[in-house]
Amino acid sequence: MRTFIIVLVSLLLLVMGMVAQDRKTAPWDVKAEVKYKKRLAEVKEEIWSAEHAGFNNRTVPTEHAGESAVILSKRQELTTPDKDRELHQTTRLLVKINDKAALEEYSGFTFNQYELYATGGFNTLDPFSKTTAVTYVGARVYKPDGSMKEVYSDEAVVTDVDRWKRKQRKLAIPGLQVGDCIDYFIRTERFINHANAYTEEVFVLGDEHPILEYAIHVAAWEEVFALEYRAMNGAPDFKQKIGGRMMELDMLVRNVPAQPLNLWMNPFRQMPLIRLHLRIGGRREGLGRRREGTVYSNPNAVKIRDESVAQLVAMRNLTSRQNLPFLGEVWEHVKRFKREHRNATEEELAAHIYYVIRYMGLYRVKPGEEIVVDQRRNYAGLNEHNFLLYVNYMLVKNDIEADYVLVTPRYGPAQSEVFETDDYRLMLKTTGKKPVYMSAVGIFSSSDYVPGAYEGQRAPLVPGGPKATSMKGQVEVPVSTAADNRQVERLQFSFGEADMQQLRIARTTTVTGHFKKTQQQQLLLFEDYYEAERKALGIPQSFMEEFADSRRNKVLAEEYRHAFDRAREEQREYFLDEIKDQFERLPEVLEMFNIVKMGLRHTEPEMEYTTRFSMNGYVKKAGNNYILEAGRLIGPQMAIKPSQRERKADIYMPFARSFEYNMEFAIPPGYTVEGADKLARNIDNECGSFIVTTRTTDGKLVVQVRKVYKNAFAPAAKWPLLLQMVDAAEEFQQQKLLLKKA
Repeated sequence: MRTFIIVLVSLLLLVMGMVAQDRKTAPWDVKAEVKYKKRLAEVKEEIWSAEHAGFNNRTVPTEHAGESAVILSKRQELTTPDKDRELHQTTRLLVKINDKAALEEYSGFTFNQYELYATGGFNTLDPFSKTTAVTYVGARVYKPDGSMKEVYSDEAVVTDVDRWKRKQRKLAIPGLQVGDCIDYFIRTERFINHANAYTEEVFVLGDEHPILEYAIHVAAWEEVFALEYRAMNGAPDFKQKIGGRMMELDMLVRNVPAQPLNLWMNPFRQMPLIRLHLRIGGRREGLGRRREGTVYSNPNAVKIRDESVAQLVAMRNLTSRQNLPFLGEVWEHVKRFKREHRNATEEELAAHIYYVIRYMGLYRVKPGEEIVVDQRRNYAGLNEHNFLLYVNYMLVKNDIEADYVLVTPRYGPAQSEVFETDDYRLMLKTTGKKPVYMSAVGIFSSSDYVPGAYEGQRAPLVPGGPKATSMKGQVEVPVSTAADNRQVERLQFSFGEADMQQLRIARTTTVTGHFKKTQQQQLLLFEDYYEAERKALGIPQSFMEEFADSRRNKVLAEEYRHAFDRAREEQREYFLDEIKDQFERLPEVLEMFNIVKMGLRHTEPEMEYTTRFSMNGYVKKAGNNYILEAGRLIGPQMAIKPSQRERKADIYMPFARSFEYNMEFAIPPGYTVEGADKLARNIDNECGSFIVTTRTTDGKLVVQVRKVYKNAFAPAAKWPLLLQMVDAAEEFQQQKLLLKKA
């Protein structure tokens, strides 16, 4: 229903979802720091003085002695301490540290001290205002001898400031050792207002470590708020207490077993969990409203589906030429395409309509807009419903039939356990001989793109035509293959003439399918993809030329030119970061970088870019010889922890995918290569493969590596097959080559 309200305001709302957190536009307000310290003292007193028996137990049962860590007690609270719509979210854990892996995990906490909550735009931060969330962190370390040390978030240091000026802080836990217990809390306080009158909580009843006791407490003012929740996947229900002007929900579970949550699991489909909304209530229900002082539990999933269908039909029926922006221009583009491509197929016309509307909503620039042409622009998107309603309107007007697809993403709830209408996401599917699925997942989405999270899901169909008012059955969304989602690296290695320990790398990277979006967001420049799309649509003048021709906007054209130049200077940093992602370190020298293909349309399914750089750290001198850590050149590989090797949970991976590394090493004159035969691997089964071949030709060693995850899902019984290929890749990373002096 929130989407329904949005469409009444503006059918094609541009959502620039990059909220600027911790942005500092003025000198630091010393009063804010004083206020933070004062409130922190109050928070720690409140939390440490609370009587919760589980936090007094620091003894690990014998059956958990072999665990890396044991969560002795965990408590999560969601409370509204007064009627001023203030919300406190508190998580507290008491953990026994049993080994070095757990010590590393709990040795520090990363957080944003201040975080802006806003509805969109590039906003600035005002500490302690009603638009800002403030986070407090504290920890007590208990030693086996009974001594205790404390540390708090006012001692945290800034560790990173990103391009959006967001500050990341880290609170280190000094003196923490194996055998200690750490009792820590994270408290975030913010206000709920009518612009942000909704909070969504997910309480997962499980962790990577066993939990002896897990408590959840929710308390909200009856006069202001309403509560609604769903217990999923066998989770127990809350105990409710309403009265005394407060609504309270409580739950306590014990002896929760460890689960590999961070390794290919899907909590929404596999774990007991609670989804909960706390929202500002009203005196009446309806149109998405909830009655104040009321608890709504475990709603009917079929009813929610029917409501989602009804909302979509209502939105479709409201779509008309009166509320579609720039409709005249869209029609001109479509008419010209039909004149120039009289033999175009239905699929080609549908794609053209898609790209025209994408351009108008995300690529087009108007004089009054804020100048945003750097990497932030790459994360822009359109409201899913508004965009696809617009596309469908144009399809109908051009005699192309399509259905709406209401899909519950695979990392969300199943249809049988939906909680709200927004659990359904939207696509379009043409009904011709070659059905085309259309989605709206961002500025680089092509006309035939199906998000990985939608693949394989059963989804209700709603006719896109103006007369139908109900579902017409369901469809199974197509699934991509590993061949559709590829990352291919072509790498040429040579050794420095003056310094053999410096490795020179010429690299060409090609990505397709689900791999494209991340690389496009990281590397592309708005100036380049705007120009490409403008020319593809036959638009004669760029907005820069239009501004320059206008006396009123001439200065603005110059401002954009400076912004474009700054963004292009920053692109080098984007490529440096990308190289670091692959090779785990920055290059010594970045000699060249270039985008070859941007992959903006279905007719150009590949994104391709080249880099040339030099790296240290891969070659070590050994007397007259050199040792090359060849296995590390394919980047970091997954290492399965001992606790994860036995698995009872089914395997949910993001999508089927393949990685290829075609490596060519120029053997220096006067040297021979030993150890190439040890690189070879050949693991190939129904779940995946890891195959390495080597050959020597014309003074070069050629190594071809191919790693494939053949499916996005595998039952737990197939886990040993995946382990084979994952282990083979991890073992390969340890392999070395010897360059032996002849």
